[in-house]
Amino acid sequence: MTTHTLPVPGARLHYTVTGEGPALLLIPGGPADSTAFAAIRPVLAERYTVVTYDPRGISDSSLDGAPPEDGVIREHADDVQRLLAVVGPSHVFATSGGAITALDHVVRHAEQIRTLVLHEPPITRYLDQQVLDGPDVPKIFREQGVEAAVRAFAAMAGFEAPPEQVTLPQRMLDNFAYFFGHLMRAIGQFAPDVDALKTVPARLVVGVGEKTPGAPAHEAALGLAADLGTPAEFFPGDHGGYATEPVAFAARLTELLEGR
Repeated sequence: MTTHTLPVPGARLHYTVTGEGPALLLIPGGPADSTAFAAIRPVLAERYTVVTYDPRGISDSSLDGAPPEDGVIREHADDVQRLLAVVGPSHVFATSGGAITALDHVVRHAEQIRTLVLHEPPITRYLDQQVLDGPDVPKIFREQGVEAAVRAFAAMAGFEAPPEQVTLPQRMLDNFAYFFGHLMRAIGQFAPDVDALKTVPARLVVGVGEKTPGAPAHEAALGLAADLGTPAEFFPGDHGGYATEPVAFAARLTELLEGR
């Protein structure tokens, strides 16, 4: 595995390349960095040249200044364009909030993508009002701090929150601070251009976890798949099945990337 740094406007992207074969870019979601794919990366590297990275503002992809007030998703999507300009046309697997970034990117730069797998993108237009009326997590972050916001976010999204006695590493606290302070609201406000998505030359696959029916991101993905007129494809595990069931998840991803 080789590690690289790509200077981009306002940031420096930290990315890694490992394996041989067709390029496969993995885009993490929310506050996650490239280590989210630590378990599945070596499995996929047996067949693909796997590219992982820390999105700007996350872990080792440091910012040169303050993030913009608007246009955060576009900024992250432009980083994907810059990264793929270096590594070449690629399959892309994007999960959770990273799938929102990919949705913005693919309508403008579809020529860079062969197959785009969108794993449980949390698109709010497809969510029940009860979820949308949930806690204002960015406000909780501003008023009560990052750990309180983490617990509120986990409860809202249907994830398991860290036990009260567990202190998150400073790296993750910093990532969550960027997420709650800048990225989360932008993800919630994003609305995909479905008409444009139907015309892109890249092949689009919408994925859901076998263990997540009823969870907001699962239901949002079903809504997107229905609007695109394509069946949702099931993946092993839950919202983070690529980390908890990497071998089975990699096998399923490979099937879909190869059109099987």
